[in-house]
Amino acid sequence: MQIFVNSKFDFVRWRFYAVSFSLLFMLLGLAMFLKHGVNWGIDFAGGATVTLKFRDAVVPMDRLRADLADASIQQYGKADDRAVLIRLPELKKEVDYAGLVVAKLNADLNPQSTTKLDLNFNGGDRLAELLSSIDPEAKGTVPTAKDYYRDVAQNVINKRSEVGIFTNMAQVTSAPGVTTRIAGVLNEKTFLGAFNVLNQETVGPQVGHDLQQKAIWAVVLSTLAMGLYLWLRFDLMFGASAIVCIVHDVLMSLAFLMMINGEFSLNIVAALLLIVGFSINDTVVMYDRVRENKRKLKTRMTLDEQLNLAMNQTLSRTILTSGSVVIVLVALLLFGGKVIHEFAWILLIGVLAGTYSTVTIVPAVAIAWNNLTGRTHDLSGPVARTRTDNPPRQETPTPQQRKRKAG
Repeated sequence: MQIFVNSKFDFVRWRFYAVSFSLLFMLLGLAMFLKHGVNWGIDFAGGATVTLKFRDAVVPMDRLRADLADASIQQYGKADDRAVLIRLPELKKEVDYAGLVVAKLNADLNPQSTTKLDLNFNGGDRLAELLSSIDPEAKGTVPTAKDYYRDVAQNVINKRSEVGIFTNMAQVTSAPGVTTRIAGVLNEKTFLGAFNVLNQETVGPQVGHDLQQKAIWAVVLSTLAMGLYLWLRFDLMFGASAIVCIVHDVLMSLAFLMMINGEFSLNIVAALLLIVGFSINDTVVMYDRVRENKRKLKTRMTLDEQLNLAMNQTLSRTILTSGSVVIVLVALLLFGGKVIHEFAWILLIGVLAGTYSTVTIVPAVAIAWNNLTGRTHDLSGPVARTRTDNPPRQETPTPQQRKRKAG
């Protein structure tokens, strides 16, 4: 499939408009950065995050804020999900911060947990131990008895995963393998706690600091490596242009992240590294076409004309490649869920920025470099004759020369 066959768009002419748009977009991102700073994720800032799903229709936000005065608490997902995301500030020592917070909330919101087993909080092992110790089905102490109660307990936990959180005991007793006797034990010895832990994560301060440095170096070194590759394969001008192009795409993505006040996490670092690789792809293809044209064509052309010709020749491939990636990213945004929402957005902005920077930003840098260094980048072909205003002066023939000519 091929589109834009024999196109003759003058991309070079639009380079100044593209540079202006990019600078304006980055300045808006810079303004948001100065206003809000970087919203570091748990991976880099340290501290802890806890995601809870609540049993009741009304989430006790006031109670949570009273128990965790220093935490940032916000709704997670839709209102019907009855879930909250709790972000806790960085600690100066290495402890299981998230585990301590969950234990505190469990003690405050589930006072029955001291005498009964919380089916919304505990896992299958605790439930299997409880059933084995009581042995409602009189299985004895043989190994098969423990396996039997372990299977029943796992069925109960699977049922909890299916419904999200138990809201009534009928959901518990409807799990496969729960007999009348086991249901009696569950009604007597267990209860349904106020919340279920969907996720908890703790990152110490030292780990967060190390990850920040490694993430920055990963992006910087990958960008320099791409520029060095193009320098060795083509020349210094193209290598420098490629580095500017990659930096442009990364900064555009970061500016958008600042605008939406997105969380800078390891997912974002992965997205930026993907953008670095994708951004250089079209640039390499376009440069390679310039070099190929230099060998094939016989017409002498300026650098502007060379770049326009190469970009028009590769335009079909650029649109089809970027378009297919954009379709996938839009699908991730619509159906991928909140976990990868910001990851998909950053990739989408990076792909769009990388596509238009190949046909506008890269030529702008290459042409500016060429003009500053005074280099000539003509394609091979016949050298044009040099015309002068004053033709060469003919010498006056001597008398001897006139005699020979007359004779």
